[in-house]
Amino acid sequence: MVALTLPCCDIQLVRNTQVRNITAAATGFAPVLATVATLIALTRAAHLGIGIVVLGAAVSLMATRSTQRHSPWRLLLVPVGAVVIATFAVLFHEGHAYGDAFFVVTVAAATAARAFGPAAGRLGRALVLPLIGMLIAPVNPGGHPLRTLAWATLAVFIAECFVLLKQRLWSTPEDEAEPPSTSAARIHVWRGVQSALALTMAFTIGQTVFGDHWAWTVISAYTVGAAARSRGDALLKGVHRTLGALGGTAVATVLAYTVGGHQAVAVTLLITILAVGYYLRQFAYAWWAACMTAALALLYPLVGFASAGTLTLLGTRLLAVVIGALCAILPATLIAPIRTGAVLRKRTAECLRSIRDGEYAPALRRLAALREAAAPLYAVRRVHARRELQWVDALTALEPHLRTLADDADDPAALKQVRRTLGPVADDLRAAAGRSSPLPAA
Repeated sequence: MVALTLPCCDIQLVRNTQVRNITAAATGFAPVLATVATLIALTRAAHLGIGIVVLGAAVSLMATRSTQRHSPWRLLLVPVGAVVIATFAVLFHEGHAYGDAFFVVTVAAATAARAFGPAAGRLGRALVLPLIGMLIAPVNPGGHPLRTLAWATLAVFIAECFVLLKQRLWSTPEDEAEPPSTSAARIHVWRGVQSALALTMAFTIGQTVFGDHWAWTVISAYTVGAAARSRGDALLKGVHRTLGALGGTAVATVLAYTVGGHQAVAVTLLITILAVGYYLRQFAYAWWAACMTAALALLYPLVGFASAGTLTLLGTRLLAVVIGALCAILPATLIAPIRTGAVLRKRTAECLRSIRDGEYAPALRRLAALREAAAPLYAVRRVHARRELQWVDALTALEPHLRTLADDADDPAALKQVRRTLGPVADDLRAAAGRSSPLPAA
């Protein structure tokens, strides 16, 4: 194994990185604020409850967090999503088992659909987002069910419009989507199976053990398992979800007593907490989990549920979150598990290809994805060092030079440093793969 020497970042680089992070978080959260402001105005004019505001915010937040580029054609799927929501609501009203089965099959199918290409994956995600949003923030403005469905559809449509507008105003060049390979397609299918098993267990245990609070278990299972890139990532997210729930519930307990029945104050605090969590998520998933837990604890009294921030429900919430996380972790670790090291080797190779081909802007995005995928190994680095982390460290140290090359591809100093680092990384990657790599040393 080769030793990789890393240069230190200067104070100016750290400051520039912080500015970029804050700017990215502000622009990313802008659609959520715009959606909330628009829907609050509409609900006041129509004398409705806060439910559709929260639904729109939830859909906007999840869509904004997605790395996929939205197309204007996606807006045509909103009525289809409304049909999905209506079907779930009708089946769930007829019997929990029917609604549970529909939810599980829909999410699993949307996850496995990525095996058929990026377009199918985007279609599945567009249909699942409002369904998850309804689970987080059930809409009940009163009156006829069709009226409820119409307002929910409008909330989703407005949220999607603002997300699309944000991507048009503050967009970055997107990598060309490639059809998935046979192995990648197989992984997506197995992830669909994993999500189906996780959600089935979460629904069963949640509705059997936690009564009216069963949604906590299902939401926890979905958030831990939906975006897990590997079994290590699922384990790490489960731990962070539990720690975040502990901290978020403690904070929400204090806020719930402080806010009381002041709806305007509660909504303001809820949006503020989500904004803070949106920014802090880049540092650790536990921050996002804590902020989401605190926000949900403030949300449920607003939409008519019993307060989730009281001390009497603290233990119940934590137990539901832990069980939901375990429901996601078990399938991810026992059924066709994806090794963290394999994910890092793939991401490292993609990053090296982009740099080799002079595609420095895509290389920066792939480097960010590589660092995020490496989080499970960083968490255990002191007790179990892995060679893959040396590649991540070496490529991370190149970030300022890659930014320089993204602006000026012929900068001699940056090119020299990049070429000096890529050789050892590419050689070590070949050695770890145990076979000849198509990547030449740059």
